[in-house]
Amino acid sequence: MKIISGVYWDRGRRSENQDSLVLEQVFTRRGRVLLAAVSDGIGGLDEGETASGFILEKLLESFYHQMVYLIGQGKGGKALERCVLRCFFETSQMLGRYAKSREIKLGATVSVLIIWRRNYLTAHLGDSRIYRFTDRKGVRQITRDHSDGGCALTRCLGSFPYQPPDLCRGRIRGKNGFLLCSDGFFHFLEKGMLTEMLGIDEITDEEQIERRLRELAGYGIRRGEEDNSSALYVCCGKRGKYP
Repeated sequence: MKIISGVYWDRGRRSENQDSLVLEQVFTRRGRVLLAAVSDGIGGLDEGETASGFILEKLLESFYHQMVYLIGQGKGGKALERCVLRCFFETSQMLGRYAKSREIKLGATVSVLIIWRRNYLTAHLGDSRIYRFTDRKGVRQITRDHSDGGCALTRCLGSFPYQPPDLCRGRIRGKNGFLLCSDGFFHFLEKGMLTEMLGIDEITDEEQIERRLRELAGYGIRRGEEDNSSALYVCCGKRGKYP
């Protein structure tokens, strides 16, 4: 299976960027393994950039030290789910201890995608999003926003009582695309725009992906978006699908 990808990351009109991104690929004896993740520090709390950066740092550590090993050993999705849950729990405990030592509150959203052997696993907390693009159903949001009507978050990862992430596992058939993005990227976008710009029949190479992510972010900025804006797009299909 061939994979192409692109990234967009911008602080918008904020003085600092509290979004963090991870996009990693490794090859095992059982094929390629991809990790993609977006984390958005919670506005109104302390050290949002610390929270999002630390969450993805710990996720990356778990990916290289545990997840890749499990996949290389032929372990199934259940073992990978347990590894992800353990990573989220341990990260929550460490953020809690850090916040207590500094007498602060901090947290971040986190949306994760892992792809291996035509399988995918997502893990999600908060109001960042993951969209899936297919030839049969077009585009659909495969994560649920954890917010009370789009205002305050109801779930996140940070110095709060631990809540496990939503997990979703599935198979990749044919050509698929996955968009991971923070709320500053998608606020002003409609599904029709996403399909037109990032639909799987529209994507041919990585330069095109990054150009179209910039164009979508630019549309939001012209409509008044001021927040940090981050997005990852991963397109995967059979070998030979791309020029």
